[in-house]
Order: sequence, then C-alpha cells, then structure tokens
Amino acid sequence: MNKKLKIVFLDRETAGSIELVEKFSKYGEYIEYSNTKRDEIDDRIKDADVVILNGVKLSKGEIEKAQKLKLVLLSATGFNHIDVDAANKKGVIVSNVSGYSTKSVAQLTITMMLNELTKVTRYSDEVKNNKWNEITYSEHQNYPIDDIEDKILGILGYGNIGKKVEKIAKVLGMKVMIAEIPGRKYDNNVKRYKLDDVLKKCDILSIHAPLNDLTRNLITLDKMKIMKKNSIILNLGRGPIINEEDLYEALKNNIIRSAAIDVMSKEPPKENSKLFKLNNLTITPHIAWKSQKSLERLFEVVENNLKLFIEGKLKGL
Repeated sequence: MNKKLKIVFLDRETAGSIELVEKFSKYGEYIEYSNTKRDEIDDRIKDADVVILNGVKLSKGEIEKAQKLKLVLLSATGFNHIDVDAANKKGVIVSNVSGYSTKSVAQLTITMMLNELTKVTRYSDEVKNNKWNEITYSEHQNYPIDDIEDKILGILGYGNIGKKVEKIAKVLGMKVMIAEIPGRKYDNNVKRYKLDDVLKKCDILSIHAPLNDLTRNLITLDKMKIMKKNSIILNLGRGPIINEEDLYEALKNNIIRSAAIDVMSKEPPKENSKLFKLNNLTITPHIAWKSQKSLERLFEVVENNLKLFIEGKLKGL
C-alpha cells in the first residue's frame, strides 16, 4: 500500500507523554485529539483511513458511516467497546495489543494487596491529621496490620498477568489457588479449583479476567457471602466482572473486609458515587497499565501493527 494514509487518534490523552507525531506522521497525515465525545466521532473519522483509540467507543453505526475506514488500532488489550463484528463485515481490520503492561498491572496488584494488609495510606492520613500518638497506642487496632506470609491468594484470570502475580505472591510466602471461570473449558496443564472452592478458602481474591459473557457479573453478593469475613477483593481485570451494587452492600455490611479496584463498571464513574463513601474501598482510576515503560511498549506494537497492515500482513480480531 503506497497511498499516504489519514490517521486519526481519538483520545491522545491516554498516551501520556509519549511522542507520537513523529512516529505516525511518516505514514501520512496524522491528526490527534485529546479526547473525543460521542457526538464528535462521526465528523472526526469520516475521512480517516486509520483510527487509533484507547477507550472511545465505536458502534456499528459509526463504523458504517466512516466510508474510508480500513483499520482500527487499539492502544489497549480489551476491545469490548468496539463493534468488531460490524467492522469485520465492512472489511475494517481491528487490532489490539496484549502483554505490554503485564509487569505494571502485577505491580499495582501487589501494591494494593500490601496496602490492604498494612493500611499505609490510612496511617499516613492519620499522621497528617496530628494523630501520631493516638494511632501508635490507643487506636491502632482500627487499622490492624496483617502478615502476607501464608495467606491464600485466589487468582481469577490466569493469563500473563495472573501468572506474574502468582510468581510474586509465592516469593512473598503466599499460597495460590487458580480459580476456574464457570462454563469455560480447560486443559489439564494447570491445577485449577472450582470458583466457589477458591472463594471459600482464599484470604485475597485477585481478578485479572477479561470481560465476556462468562465473566460479566460473575462476582455477586451471593459469591461474596461465601468468602471469609476477613477476606479482600482486588479487581484489576474489568469493572463489570463484579456487581458494583453487590460490592457496595458487601463492604457496607462488612460481609468482606475490604476491596481495592482499578476498574469500574462505568469509567469515569458518576460523581458522588456511593462507593466513594466507603472507608474500606480503595479506588484508582484505571492506571495499572500506564507505567512509562508500558506505554513505550504499547506504542511500539501499535506502530508495528500499522506497518503490518501496510504490508498486507496484519491479522485482526
């Protein structure tokens, strides 16, 4: 393909400080928008050959209206916000990037896990409120420090990230149980346990599964009720895997001890969400994948996918 392409990046702000103009301008006309609202999509992609995006949703209607569109380059792993079937029917290739953020997601997972066991942020807040003596003596039991060694870690989602988390957890002295996703078929190479068995036995459940029909709304109040009262849930997979209404009830009523999440069902969440009022819930704004090295690896692969497309070698989703 010798033709110069028109390349449009719809949510450039997701790429951080990575320099992209020089990277993509050599393939044609490159235009980037910090972010794109739903009612701006049609106009911005109407003449585009290639669209780059991270979190902007592309529906069937938007894909069909983009007459020149040939390629959607996702600067992400998940693609449930893109109508891939509609794209394929129109002859538009959709490509994603996997494996680029394994280390950074695992790092945040372990950070959250240790913070839930040690409550570093809560102790820091109290010290800044001039409560050094109070928390050192009389009130420290409000934030008991727990040991990580010999804790049982349940992992839901055993891809590259799940395996990396398992490796680090074992170094820290944890015991690990890999949970089956109900309804999914597995080979016999990895010892897996029924999800309910993992929930009953684990001290910490760490979620790293993709979002699909088998995982959507998988962790409900009924599932949390069979967990230990002192258990912790971490979600670094996809928000809708946990029923958020149920999570609120479980945390509010101390059915489980605490939770830490990097993903939510709707991102960004609505202002003043009742989840924000819970003092046993830690929330980060979907940052696990955003380390500098991860972003550099991500856009190296995005550019390579573009090169493969130009050479006629790219296989889409």
